[in-house]
Parts: sequence; C-alpha cells; structure tokens
Amino acid sequence: MQTESQNIIAGLFQLIDQNCKDNSTRSRIIQKAILKKFFKASEVSITQTEDIFYITMKPILSSAPEAEVTLEVPQKQIASFLQNCIKNDPKGSSFYTNMAYYLASH
Repeated sequence: MQTESQNIIAGLFQLIDQNCKDNSTRSRIIQKAILKKFFKASEVSITQTEDIFYITMKPILSSAPEAEVTLEVPQKQIASFLQNCIKNDPKGSSFYTNMAYYLASH
C-alpha cells in the first residue's frame, strides 16, 4: 500500500513524463520549480535546441555572474534527470503537494 507521499511522487513522475514532451509555459514552470528546489537556485533558465536542454542556474546566495552553472542534458534524458531531482522527504513532499495543488488550480 502506497503512502500519500508516494502517491504524490508517483503523480509528479507522471506529470514530468508528460510535460517533457511539450514546450509549453506550464511545462517550463514545473521544470524550473523542481530545479530551483533541488539545486537551491535563485534563477533557472532553460533553453532547448533540437536535442539538448541547456539549464543555467544561479545559486541562491550569489549574485556574481561567474557563479552560474550550465548543464547540458540530452532531450531523451530530461524526464529521468528531473525525476532524479525529486526528494522524497517531508519538506519535499510538502513542496510537491503545494505545487500539484497550484497546477491543478491554474
């Protein structure tokens, strides 16, 4: 029997699978929220070429441009990359529950 937390995470994994197949604004909001939480980033930008996602992030505690980090993630791996950023802990569950409610209402 799955717990509520496991149900939330499973639903989030399905949402990630679905939204990585389109380039909508909603998809980018979800992706950025996950990345900001996991990497503790103040800013996240995502650009995409035909087969690569370029993810640029700034740490929360730095305003220096040299503190930016850019990751290159192949398009076919973006869903699993984002899923690996999901933390199944009490803080994470609360964050993802709130994110799911926000997405459901908007």
